[in-house]
Amino acid sequence: MNERALQSNGSLVSRLPQLMMALILLQPVLDILSFWQDQAGADNTLTLALRFGMLLVVALAGFCLSGRKRIYVALAFVLLGFGLCHAAAVIQVDLQTLPGEREATGFWMLLSDFANYVRVAQIPVFTLCFITFLKRSGEKGFAAIERSFLLVLLIVAAVEVVSVLTGTNPYTYPNKSLGILGWFYFANSQSAILSMIVPVAIMAAIRKGTSRWIQPLCICVLGFAVLYCFGTRLSFAAIGATGVGLAFTLFVTNRKQKGAIAMLLVCTAVCVGTVFQSPMYENQSRVAENAVRKQAYIDTLVAGDEAWARDYGLTGEALERQRLVGAYHFYLGGLVEKYGISRVIDLYDGTTDVSELANVRAAKRSYCELMLEDSPLLSRLFGLELGDMRYRTWNYDVENDFYGIYVLCGLVGLGLLSAFFLYFFLLIVKALLRNAKKYYTSEAGAWGVALVMAMLHAFATAGILRRPNASFYLSVVLAVIYYLVKLRRYEETKTQAGKFPAGTYRKDASQ
Repeated sequence: MNERALQSNGSLVSRLPQLMMALILLQPVLDILSFWQDQAGADNTLTLALRFGMLLVVALAGFCLSGRKRIYVALAFVLLGFGLCHAAAVIQVDLQTLPGEREATGFWMLLSDFANYVRVAQIPVFTLCFITFLKRSGEKGFAAIERSFLLVLLIVAAVEVVSVLTGTNPYTYPNKSLGILGWFYFANSQSAILSMIVPVAIMAAIRKGTSRWIQPLCICVLGFAVLYCFGTRLSFAAIGATGVGLAFTLFVTNRKQKGAIAMLLVCTAVCVGTVFQSPMYENQSRVAENAVRKQAYIDTLVAGDEAWARDYGLTGEALERQRLVGAYHFYLGGLVEKYGISRVIDLYDGTTDVSELANVRAAKRSYCELMLEDSPLLSRLFGLELGDMRYRTWNYDVENDFYGIYVLCGLVGLGLLSAFFLYFFLLIVKALLRNAKKYYTSEAGAWGVALVMAMLHAFATAGILRRPNASFYLSVVLAVIYYLVKLRRYEETKTQAGKFPAGTYRKDASQ
């Protein structure tokens, strides 16, 4: 049995680069399938089942190939233990919820909450598995991941072009018909995915295209064009991070790449110079115009309620609160209905500023703040149920991943996930402090930009940590960073000029 197992593992190891490529290239296919399911009015059960099945298969493969299985066992105990504590917190709140409160409870809500938990739990699982795969496959596996990111970019660009030509582009901002989204389901997740794959794909093309510049030039233009046409502020930020970040990396690691540095800076300058024609700028302009109209409407509501209150004889604090009732009911209806007008006015300090009162993101966060205030200690430690973010016809799922983790997984869950990410950042800092010349390579710079953009999306959107499509790429990014810092064996011999040769390495003898 042991001999057979070794033979089986050896066969799997030899195919790891191809299997990793298949896993990565499967992601845009599943995203396209999710999009068309949504267009057909179907739920996402099929793609969710496929993603969970993929997670189980990858976890089993990683466990079988790992030489340190105790790490997998420890992670399983942590995830299971936290999951049980979270379930206890959810059930405690459900038992205290009255039917008349119109809260989402019951078996299906528990199942939905479990699916949401698995989406978060898959991040460390996929990361650990890809670290194992890279440890076994070495440079072949790393090269396969780089090629996969490049191919994903080509697939996404091709889908976007076809969607525009066929008139099926759903737009990044559908209510304004702005931005090229393509056949992808969730704009914030797609923004995160593009922001991670573009810098990696461009740097890979630059590194491998020293003799022929047509390929890196085309990939560079394509990557910047995809980000530019997508139309979100974060995708535009990714343009600057990619252009300036990669140019700086090449300047530090290989100043002979003057053509590549110029190419990156020119592409960045073109995008910045045409910002006023971009879908991102057009969207922000329309948002500003809409804010002016909303402010006028708020002022009208407040003035009408104030006139009524004065006619009714109200004065002082009673007048100040009554003048806000109409505007607060209109823009913060769910909060007012559940928590009462006085409590909501106090939370918002009686503001009538449109940037606060009509801010959907702020309303969602405010709802969750009030919900946490009323929650028992167990919920604050281990999180609330996903269904608790829905109240009647309103959905108050926060648009910030880290705050969402805090609400849904509690202080303990947020602490565990933050410690997980902090570990990788500490690895980077430690490596750079130990030997920056050795570890700060062109590859490291590109993957570093990808990580930074992923974290920015987690802080500014709810599009990555609880979205299995985007978080999959984040796991790959973390695994590659671990490989570059901990597993890769760089040549210790120097050139005659006393510098480390770019891109040289020696394989780990243990592999």
